[in-house]
Amino acid sequence: MNRKLLIYGAIFVALVAVAGFFSGVITAASFSLTAKPGSDNPETYAEGGKISFAPIVDKTSRAVVSIEGKRTVIYRSPYYDFSDDPFFRKFFGEAPRRNLEQEQKWLGSGFIVEYKGKDYILTNNHVVKDAQELKISLSDDKEFSGEDIEIIGRDPETEVAVIRIKKGGDLPDITPGSVDDLKVGDWVIAIGNPFGLFGTVTAGVVSAKGRSAVSLSRNIYADFIQTDAAINQGNSGGPLINSKGEVVGVNTMIFSQTGGNIGIGFAVPIDIAMDVLGSLVETGTVERGYLGIVPENLSSEIKKALNYPYEAGVYVKRVEEETPAEKAGLAEGDIILKIDDKKTEDVNILRKMVAAKNPNEKAKVTVWRNGEEKTLTVELGKRPAVEVSSSKQTEGEEWLGMRILLSTSQEASNVWGNKDVDGVFVSEVKEGSPADKAGVLENSLISFVQAESRSMKIKTIEDVIRAKKEFNPPLVLLLNLPNGEIRVISIEES
Repeated sequence: MNRKLLIYGAIFVALVAVAGFFSGVITAASFSLTAKPGSDNPETYAEGGKISFAPIVDKTSRAVVSIEGKRTVIYRSPYYDFSDDPFFRKFFGEAPRRNLEQEQKWLGSGFIVEYKGKDYILTNNHVVKDAQELKISLSDDKEFSGEDIEIIGRDPETEVAVIRIKKGGDLPDITPGSVDDLKVGDWVIAIGNPFGLFGTVTAGVVSAKGRSAVSLSRNIYADFIQTDAAINQGNSGGPLINSKGEVVGVNTMIFSQTGGNIGIGFAVPIDIAMDVLGSLVETGTVERGYLGIVPENLSSEIKKALNYPYEAGVYVKRVEEETPAEKAGLAEGDIILKIDDKKTEDVNILRKMVAAKNPNEKAKVTVWRNGEEKTLTVELGKRPAVEVSSSKQTEGEEWLGMRILLSTSQEASNVWGNKDVDGVFVSEVKEGSPADKAGVLENSLISFVQAESRSMKIKTIEDVIRAKKEFNPPLVLLLNLPNGEIRVISIEES
C-alpha cells in the first residue's frame, strides 16, 4: 500500500513539473522575454529563468545626464547680536541683524533627444527654474557649465524645460516612443540620478494613463503616466523608457505617504514634452488656445437634475467676460459635448483639446443647452499667463515687510525638503518692518491669520493677496518653524 502511494506520488510530482515547465515557456513567450540581446525582438529578455533589462539600459543610459543646480541666497540671521544682554540693549538698543549667505544645491536628471538634427536635453521645469548656475554631467564623465549651457525655455504649465549644450558635439540620444502604444501593465524603467547616484535604474509597470487628478500637481495640463517604478529625489527630469528602449515620459514626481520611495510615480508623456520642445526651439515660447470658461466635470447629481441624456460632457460653471467663449455665445449652464467633432469626456480632455489649438484658430463647439444640441463657432484667443508661471509665484508677494513664496517653491524645498506642510513660505523679512518688529522669522511657514472678528487659513499666494485686503494689524499669525516648533506672532502695527 505504501509502495503504491509512493509510485503515485512520484508520478504526480513529475506531471506537475512538466506542466510548470510548459507554463513557464508559454508565459515567457507571451511577454516576449525569450529574445537575446542584439536580436530584433523587444529589448527585454529572459535567460536562465531571470528577466533582464540590461539591453535597454545599455542602449539608453548614455543619453541620461545629471543636472546640478546652484544658487546663493542672502538672508538675515534670525537672531540679534547681543540680544540676550540687557546692559547692551539699555545703552545701544537692538543690534542689527547680520546678512548671511547660504549656497544651495540640488540635483536632477535629464535626457538627450534629437530635434531637427540638433541635440537637446529634456528635463523638469523645477530642476532649472531657480538656478543661478547649472552643471551638466554626462555618462562619459564630461562636464559642462557656465556659458556652455543654454536654457532654451521653460513651460511651468507642463513642468517641462529644454536645455542645450552649445559645444557638446554629437551626443547620444534616446528615441521618443509612442504614448498611444503604451498600455497599462506594460513594463517600463526609469533611469536617473537619485540622491546623486549616477545612472540608477528602477523598473515597474504602467499603473495608469491620463492621470489628471494628482494632488501634488500644480500643472494646468496634467496628463500623467502613472508607474510603480521607484522615483526618488534626483530622478526628476529623467526618462521613463518602454521595453523597446524608447522614451515615453519625463519622470516628474512621486506620491508617497511615507516620505520615501514607496509610492507611485508620475511622468509627463513624451508627446507633450516633444511638442513643448518644438515650440520653445522654434518660437521661444509656448502659445496655447484659450476659450475663457470655468469648467467642471459632470456629476451624477447634475445629470439627474437636468435629465441629461449622455454619459460624458463638461459643465460650464462660468463664462469670463470679454473672452472668446462670451463672444461666441457660450453661457453658464451649457454642457460642452464636442470640440470639432471630438468628444469632450472630461475637463482634462477639454483643456488639452483647446490648448492644442493655436490662438486665432476657429473651432466648432457643440453644447447641450436646455435639452437641445447647439453648435457655436469660436475664434480662440491666446491663453493669458496663469498663476503657476506668473511672477507672483517666482518673485513672491510682499506683506507687512515679508517676501512670501509658495511652500512648493525651490527656496522652500531647500529648507523644508519634502515635508508635507501647509502654509506659505517666508523667504525674507525686511529689517524694521512690522513683521520684523513682531519677530517673524525667515524660512518659517505662515499657515493661519486671525483678527478680532475673523480668521482664515493661508495656503496659497491668492490667500495672501486676500489677507492683505481683509486683515489689518493688530492681527495674529501662526508660524511653523523648520525645527517643528509652532509659534504665535502678534503684529500690532502696519
